[in-house]
Amino acid sequence: MRGVRSQTLAKAAEVLGGNEALRRRLNVSALLLAVWMSGAQPPPTDVFLKAVDIVAEELVDSIKKRAGPRN
Repeated sequence: MRGVRSQTLAKAAEVLGGNEALRRRLNVSALLLAVWMSGAQPPPTDVFLKAVDIVAEELVDSIKKRAGPRN
C-alpha cells in the first residue's frame, strides 16, 4: 500500500499533467521520482511539502471557481 507521501506526489503529478511535469517542477530525476512515487522510499520533506503546495493550490483554485465572482 502506498503512503500519504507517494499518494500526494501522484496527486501533484495529476494536477500538473503528468509525472514529467512534476519531475521538472521538483527538479529531480525521473528515476528518483519513480522510486518515491512507488513508495519504495519516501521523498525528502522539502519535496513532499512542494507536492503539498501544488495540491493545495489546485484545491484553492477549484474552490474559488465554484464560489464564483464575489460581489
